[in-house]
Amino acid sequence: MPEAPRDLATLLGSYRIALLITRGADGQLHCRPMAMRQKVRGEEIWFATSATSKKCRDVEADPRCALALFDAQDGTTLSISGRGEVIRDRNLALALWDPSWTRWFPGGPAQKALALLRVLPEHVERHGPTGDVEVLRQAKAARARARRRPARRRATGTR
Repeated sequence: MPEAPRDLATLLGSYRIALLITRGADGQLHCRPMAMRQKVRGEEIWFATSATSKKCRDVEADPRCALALFDAQDGTTLSISGRGEVIRDRNLALALWDPSWTRWFPGGPAQKALALLRVLPEHVERHGPTGDVEVLRQAKAARARARRRPARRRATGTR
C-alpha cells in the first residue's frame, strides 16, 4: 500500500490525462479531461486551467473532487478522491510549468488567464483489468470511521 508521497508519484508517473470530477452550483457532477503535470510533486497533482473556468468556481465553492485515470496498455484504472484548490500565483506557475500545457496556454505560465488547480489525494484505489480493487490510500478520518462500530442502543423502560 503506497503511503509515502514518492510511491504515489511513481504510481501516477505513467498517466497523462485525468478526468476531473467536481460538483457544480447546480448540485450536478461535472466531469472533464485535464492534462496533468507530468512530474508529480509529492502528493500534489497539478493542472493548469483558466482562472475564470467553471471548474475553478466549482472547486472554490466545494473543494471535494475526484480524478479518474485509465491506462489503456494494461487496463488499470486509478480512482482518486480528495480536495482541490485553485491557486493564482505567477511564480508557482512558472516553477510548475509543464510543456504539455502549452496547447491551452501558448503564452506560457505568464498568461493572466492561467490558474493552477492542485488536488490533494485523500483516497486512492487501483482497479485492475480483471475487476479487482486495491485501496492504496485512505485518509485517516475515513480509516477511523471504518474501524468504528455502530453504538448499541440500550433499551430503556421509558418512551
